[in-house]
Amino acid sequence: MRLCSIDLTNFRNYDRLRLDIPDGTHVFHGANAQGKTNLLEAIYLCTCARSHRTGRDEELVKHGCDFYRVSIQFVTDRGLNESVTLEYRLAPTRGGSPSRTVYYNDLEVARLSDMMGLFHAIIFAPEDLQIVKGGPSERRRFLDVLISRTDRAYFRDLQDFWRVIGQRNRLLKNLKANGSFNGRGTDRRSSDGRTAFDEDESEPPESEMIFPDPAAQLDIWDEQLASIVSSILKKRLDVTKKLSEYASLSIRHLTSSQEQLDIQYRGFSGLDRDMSREMIERLYLERLRRSRDDDIFRGSTSSGPHRDDLQLSLNDMEARLFSSQGQQRSIVLSLKIAELMLLTEMTGETPILLLDDVMSELDQSRRSRLMEVIQGHQVFLTCTDPAQIFPSDQMLTSEHVYAVVGAGGENDKSAQRDDRTQRDGWTSKVYYYEVVGGTVNPVS
Repeated sequence: MRLCSIDLTNFRNYDRLRLDIPDGTHVFHGANAQGKTNLLEAIYLCTCARSHRTGRDEELVKHGCDFYRVSIQFVTDRGLNESVTLEYRLAPTRGGSPSRTVYYNDLEVARLSDMMGLFHAIIFAPEDLQIVKGGPSERRRFLDVLISRTDRAYFRDLQDFWRVIGQRNRLLKNLKANGSFNGRGTDRRSSDGRTAFDEDESEPPESEMIFPDPAAQLDIWDEQLASIVSSILKKRLDVTKKLSEYASLSIRHLTSSQEQLDIQYRGFSGLDRDMSREMIERLYLERLRRSRDDDIFRGSTSSGPHRDDLQLSLNDMEARLFSSQGQQRSIVLSLKIAELMLLTEMTGETPILLLDDVMSELDQSRRSRLMEVIQGHQVFLTCTDPAQIFPSDQMLTSEHVYAVVGAGGENDKSAQRDDRTQRDGWTSKVYYYEVVGGTVNPVS
């Protein structure tokens, strides 16, 4: 897959940007807060309609404007020319609703789930460290986005899950208010989630809820929930198993060590990765019924995909608690490489790679090994100093082929390096751009 062009309007600090993109490696450099990360964010937004930095679309609209627009054109590995466009408009009046529209090949996409899997890009960013250091929701989101990009039905299952669990939670509160439980206490919860990836447990308006027989109604919601949950968990378990295998291989390659990285899915008691979907459904339904009184007492659903976690262990010790900062960075890189391998395997496409200020955090050995992994991909990198990525001494002795192309284009011989050799048949042209205050300027 190759990105051919990107158009931005009122996105972050960009008024208007049109950038035609040849194949190769693209390095965007400049001082901090000039718009380098914003450019990668816009590209990644076209994969799943969600920024890797925020779940709030209004934060992406340039200050003083009422909408943003991002449009890309790309070529698939099958040779198809395609495009994706996202438009978001703020609410026109107080109390109104904002709108988001997605277009695929200039045709409006009716459902957000239908854009999953159209365009594949993987981002390596400083925020990814939260996958290791952060709470369970960070790891669940990483897994949910990965699966949704290869399985649209999974994304729809997530949407259904949050709808049903919102209904169930309101019913639990209704039963509690009527004294239909055998416990005491309260458990206040709130949620500001906006998408299926942001875990929104908010309840539907009370006008939508009808409780002729709350206990019987709860049985119905439990059965619906168990059916949806079994589908979600089966897919999570299957992907986690592959993710663990690939991440384990990746960390050994990156670090030239025998460190063992293991990833286990941690769900409710009794859940096993070798279970069938039918077994998971029966087990979860039993779990809901056993915990019914406790759920009524709490006013919320105590177990399910929204409570689960990915346990990351390095050398049999929980990485979040016992790994050093350097080890955690290696784990995150290994997870992203595993994501790259899974997407390639499951989609048959070669994802585009977005590396946001990643190279500056790596030593020379890990930088070189990462470059080996990304061979054959179209790559976009950001940095404050290009020497962080291709130091002059490394360029002089590089076994890879890099042609630095500036404003003169591919035929600008003065912009190309002669000190180069070829290895493994990989030839990657490197294009440099300086980013200043929301403008992108090719550098000779």
